[in-house]
Amino acid sequence: MDDTGRTRNAARAVQALVVVVVFCAAAPPVGANATARCLRASGAAGARCLRDYARTIAACRIAGDVACENAARAPGGALDAIRARTAPPSEKRCTDERAGALGYPSKDDLLVRVPEACTDFGEDLLALSFAADPGMVPMGALDCQRRVAMQVRRLDATVVARYGPSCFLRNATGNDCNRTVRDAAVAEARANAHRRILATCGDEFDFLALGAGATLEARIDELLDRVVTRARHYAERVYPPNDLGLTAEFGPHPIGVRTLALNDPSRLDANGVGTRPVTVEVYYPSTPAAVAGVPRDVAQVLGIDIVATPAFRDVERAAGAFPLILFSHGNNGIRFQSFFFAAHLASHGFVVATPDHHGNTFVDTLLGVVDVDSAVNRPRDLSFLIDQLTAFNGEAGHFLEGAIAVDRIGVSGHSFGGYTSFAVAGGTFALGTFTDPRVDAILPQAPAALPFPDEFFGTITVPTLIVGGSIDETTPFVEEQQRPFDLLPSGASVVALAALSNGGHFTFSDFCEVPRDLLGFLGGFDEACEPRHLPWRHAHDIVNYLSLNFFDAILNVNADALARLAPATVATIEELAVQRK
Repeated sequence: MDDTGRTRNAARAVQALVVVVVFCAAAPPVGANATARCLRASGAAGARCLRDYARTIAACRIAGDVACENAARAPGGALDAIRARTAPPSEKRCTDERAGALGYPSKDDLLVRVPEACTDFGEDLLALSFAADPGMVPMGALDCQRRVAMQVRRLDATVVARYGPSCFLRNATGNDCNRTVRDAAVAEARANAHRRILATCGDEFDFLALGAGATLEARIDELLDRVVTRARHYAERVYPPNDLGLTAEFGPHPIGVRTLALNDPSRLDANGVGTRPVTVEVYYPSTPAAVAGVPRDVAQVLGIDIVATPAFRDVERAAGAFPLILFSHGNNGIRFQSFFFAAHLASHGFVVATPDHHGNTFVDTLLGVVDVDSAVNRPRDLSFLIDQLTAFNGEAGHFLEGAIAVDRIGVSGHSFGGYTSFAVAGGTFALGTFTDPRVDAILPQAPAALPFPDEFFGTITVPTLIVGGSIDETTPFVEEQQRPFDLLPSGASVVALAALSNGGHFTFSDFCEVPRDLLGFLGGFDEACEPRHLPWRHAHDIVNYLSLNFFDAILNVNADALARLAPATVATIEELAVQRK
């Protein structure tokens, strides 16, 4: 071996040692903190899984050995073994209670989600590392391909370590994460990867077709930016941060849920043969005694179990009068599509009503029932519900008797439901006037705003918080969230726009909670659940933090909640950008 080869091997050894040191030194001892021990074990298992997954397939591809990769992917092959190794550490260190404290519904869910994330991000990391068509890579560029794959894996490992053990695990143990040090380390690792790829590959990098920038350096930067983002997302998946405080966690009340089958006699159904049905799920505060021994509710579609929820069906409610929040689902959605939102508010002392909009639900679409006037009927559904629920509040013997503070009402909704939120709060536009003066505040989520002319938004004077995702492809952020915010008048106590970095359209729903074999049927995966998206549970923590504090500040006149929405406070929340008027 010549001196150049020895120098190169020595450099590789030093680089490998640096990665190992980052992994080891970044994770402080967690002492007796049982939840942190669970996080440390499950997170480290996830990090190892991603490393081994990508390294196993990369070795086959670098060798040009298709049979090797096929064997690794076969049932019982190397990838199955790698995924299986994530379970024992979590089995040993985690319980349902500890997993719940990390944001997993149960220990069993943790055992499913970590290898699931490993697979998704492992495949994504390989796609970022290797040319999509190996046959188009000439022999002279194969060394470039090998070096790119190596640098991508090293950068990914460094970012996961810096965000996971160095940050999120430290937060879980009551220690601070030094974001400045973390970000500097990530920037240095990224710069090193850029320099090495540029020096090794030069123009041969373009044979890999891994970037589309205007210059070679810009194309390398584009690749490395994606690697850093996906690695940060992976750390948020397997080392869930849960660092937003108590208002992002479930509140003191267990969550009750009950279905009411209502009918509006003033309107016909979509087929024009009967009164319009308004089936509504009501989430409400319950008590520990009422839910003792009761199983968690499971959401069903056409009699098929879809996903377990945090609520308990038909249990008694807690005493007291609570603010009312109405939530309007998205186009062809369903009333429990965002139970994360409804359950969170109910646990903190709100009654939340989430109706099916007849003729515009997922089930209606399957059955061929279509409401061509849904844009008109949706806001009317909400006003009808306010009528009904406030009437039940005064009805002796009804389970909602005395439960609703009728002078404290808020509205939220996702996508088409965001349109619905705007419609009940604003004035007249082309489809009519749907203003309901009983609505005190609105929180549209990834709203569809294009049906409204510019002047409409000047008629909305109630406190408004719009939330959206920066990579929403269904209701793009600039057109459908930034535009209405820019046109809203100032003057209300809160007029704000919150953007979730790398949030997709269905980030604001529970689609990603649905088992994979069903999710393919329901749709939405490519707008919420891919590695490019902000992990949905962390996104839900942020949405819940914003939603609870917004409605608490406005409807309960809670000064502390309003302070938690102050620009200086929300600026500390990573993955979030907030504008205020």
